[in-house]
Amino acid sequence: MFLEAQFGADNITPIATPKLSQQAILAPASPSTTKEESEEEDDENELEALQRAEIERLHKVGIPVPGVEIKVDKMVAKVWLEDLEVECANRVFGDRVRAVVERAVEITAPLWQ
Repeated sequence: MFLEAQFGADNITPIATPKLSQQAILAPASPSTTKEESEEEDDENELEALQRAEIERLHKVGIPVPGVEIKVDKMVAKVWLEDLEVECANRVFGDRVRAVVERAVEITAPLWQ
């Protein structure tokens, strides 16, 4: 609600694909320079399985979507809801989004204690 109030509801969209750590991506199979099509399909299936498992884990802890994406003009920021990490190529816009997220946490944190 804080992000919608600051940036507009039309500029906020949920992120459906979870962010996976590089370790989780590389653990099932090591990369090969000469992959066949079946190996590539296996890698895609493993990635989809990892993403499904991550979505299920997030749902179990009460997080409905992995994150939200905020677009204003050509600037894009992603807020990952589990750790409230903000990713943004534009430093100033990223700082603005971070400030809104931090303020929202300050205001709502007492409600959860």
